[in-house]
Amino acid sequence: MNGAMPRRPRTKKQRPPFGIPREIVLLAGRDDMWPYTFVADGAGGGCGKVAMPGDAAVEDVQAAVFAPLADLARTLHGVEIGVTWSVLTPDAWVGHVRRDIAPADPAPSEGRLNGPSG
Repeated sequence: MNGAMPRRPRTKKQRPPFGIPREIVLLAGRDDMWPYTFVADGAGGGCGKVAMPGDAAVEDVQAAVFAPLADLARTLHGVEIGVTWSVLTPDAWVGHVRRDIAPADPAPSEGRLNGPSG
């Protein structure tokens, strides 16, 4: 040995796959699927579909869309978020996401829905 210390390989800090959601757009259900998209701070956003009957209550679908986004914001960013939904068009709703003041609870819990639903 020449006295050189072995070095640990440099690793870059992994960024979460997306930022904190700030807006959600939910479209009316067709064929038992409700499509949605969300815009997130910094790192884009995403889209998905919720498998619920087309005649499901809008409030139930909104809760099903928001809950996993709230869980990811809590897990990846350590923040609690809330949402206020409003009607965008007769068959679309927009959720305005805000960061709640309360610190993130380490135990998983359901996202909170606030405000009127369309």
